[in-house]
Amino acid sequence: MSEIKVDTLTGKTTATTVTGPDLFKTDELQGKTSAGDITVTSEGGAATQSLQQGLVKSYMAANGQGTISVRGSFNATSLTDHGTGEYQYSFVNNMQNNEYVPSICCQWDENDDNKLAFSGVRKAGSSLETNQLGIGAANTSTTLLDVLRFFGQVVGDLA
Repeated sequence: MSEIKVDTLTGKTTATTVTGPDLFKTDELQGKTSAGDITVTSEGGAATQSLQQGLVKSYMAANGQGTISVRGSFNATSLTDHGTGEYQYSFVNNMQNNEYVPSICCQWDENDDNKLAFSGVRKAGSSLETNQLGIGAANTSTTLLDVLRFFGQVVGDLA
């Protein structure tokens, strides 16, 4: 069997570089067969998973009481307060369709007797929107309430 050892590989028309035996540096990854398809083998080696499908496509962490403010975000732009217990953030890059999966949670004041019963997607009964995620929080009486912080993230396909 033949073996090739090099310290640096440089692309013919671009500055793509591979450095050292354990370090790979690149600004972009694409699948060999299809640009949007990279498969990762599981830790045990028995299963594979699509890298793109397994990534969080957007998240928002924000203060939910008083003047709302963003604490951290990715692929998220404007943050809107729609009144008590209702918030919305818009995506920079839209989702491909409304079949994505949001995960939402909130932090409430430990001194508040109206403990949080649930948090979820705003506009119950309507479909998810491809350009934004609405978040709602309510107490055990299902009364909407502002929370200290709210968090939302989305997995699914980008447009």
